[in-house]
Amino acid sequence: MATLNSDTHLLLDGAVKVYKRNNTKRWQATFQIEGHWVRISTGKRDLAEAKDVAREQYMDYKFRAKHDLPIVTKRFEDVARLAITDMQRQLDGDAGRKVFKDYIN
Repeated sequence: MATLNSDTHLLLDGAVKVYKRNNTKRWQATFQIEGHWVRISTGKRDLAEAKDVAREQYMDYKFRAKHDLPIVTKRFEDVARLAITDMQRQLDGDAGRKVFKDYIN
């Protein structure tokens, strides 16, 4: 098992790791959601505040995963997949517009 730095703190039974890199004064956090590693900056210099931000962000990402929202939204593919799913759902319910078929293609 890997050893942790003295500047590394585990939260939520090890699900979230809060740490400080050598080249920054702000705390970073990392966690895994459905196979995607998420690394964020908490933007905080105080450890207690950084832990609160890390917990909040972790719960936000868990919410996204639970409700079939894209976990990582930096890629066009994730947003497009969400839009296609929504348009198809509307078409299946006879509420969508005809142009949705063209958009999906």
